[in-house]
Parts: sequence; C-alpha cells; structure tokens
Amino acid sequence: MKRRALLVGASAWLVAPKAEAAPLATVEFRVLRNGRDIGRHRLALQREGQDVLCAIDVELRVGLGPITFYRYGHENLERWRAGQFVSFASRTDDNGSKYTVRAERAADGIAVEGADGAYRAPADAWPTTYWYPGFLDRGHWVDTQFGRLRRARVVPQGEQLVSVAGRELAARRFRLEGDLALELWYRDGRWVGLAATAPDGSALTYRLVTDPPLTLAGFG
Repeated sequence: MKRRALLVGASAWLVAPKAEAAPLATVEFRVLRNGRDIGRHRLALQREGQDVLCAIDVELRVGLGPITFYRYGHENLERWRAGQFVSFASRTDDNGSKYTVRAERAADGIAVEGADGAYRAPADAWPTTYWYPGFLDRGHWVDTQFGRLRRARVVPQGEQLVSVAGRELAARRFRLEGDLALELWYRDGRWVGLAATAPDGSALTYRLVTDPPLTLAGFG
C-alpha cells in the first residue's frame, strides 16, 4: 500500500488533505539492522490552512538475495494544529500480521481505537512518531502500531556526533526508559536519529539522509 492509498483509506477517520495543501518538506531515514541497510522511514510534511499534516511511510525488508525472511510496512497520516496533536490513522503489516489504529482529539482526551479496543488516552498524549518538536516533553504516548498507551522516562545523555545527510553533526541524545525503550537524537529541536533493539535482539539504527527542514521548529 502506498501513501496515496493511505490518504484514501483514512478519509473516513480524518479530514483528508485538500488540493490547496502546500508541501513543506520530506524527511527520510535509512534503517539499518546490525549495520546493514533494510529499508527507509519517510515523512512528508505539508501545511493545510492552520494545520500541519504528516504522512509517514516505513518499508523494511530482511532477507538474503531474493529470499525475504521478514517484511514490515507502516503508514500513518497525522494532523497537528497550533502545537497540538489532533488525529492520526495508521495501518501496519508486520510480516503478515495486520493492525489499524485511529486516534482523534475529543472533549475528554484522545479517543483511540486499536488492537486492544477503544479507550480514552490523556489529552496531552502524542503519537510515537518522534518528529514533532516537544515530543520529549510528554509523559505518555499512543503507539501508532497497536494504539496502546505507553509511558516512559526521558533521560538526557549529552551530545554526540551523528550522521546527518552525509555529515557528522553534534546532536543531543536522549534515552527513553519504560514502555518505550529506545534512544533518540535531536539537533535544534529536529529529530535526526534513533537507535533501538528489535524484538529478535538485533540493533536498529536510523541515519538521516535528508537535511532536516529548517521550518520544523516553527511549526505552531
């Protein structure tokens, strides 16, 4: 399924992007497993009136030549307004196991429908997509694959050089401990790297191959 299909499929859940939506930026990461390239994680940002829309597309494949051992696909369409998360709709194919999640802001919190049914998440919960400025200021998040509420502690780890569009640049490193167990890197408020351990014990690393958009920190 490509991004166009997601936008069509999500139209029953969200207000789909209109023709006058203006592209802002495309952000792309290489995804490495134990140092070997296995796919891409892309974010396409656009502005629609006062809203910022983010279409996310993740495609991963682990194999040997033409033989595929594992395949992962994830698509998500988010809407943000005035610095506040509004809604998202996602579809995931995890090596044949399929999941859909929808989340939308309501008067009493975030209405979520996911793998475990429907519930209300706290009003200040954000999706686990890492890119929006202020992600680390949360105490809980809605994961976009299963729709489950995740809690974690954010532990600053100082500065470290990371690869950004072929250059080594200093970025701030943070470790998340709890329901979310991973490391994230940010430079000037912009997401530039990730490291985590996959369920099979392999090491996953994200390397940014596009320059982070200069306007990202100004999204209000």
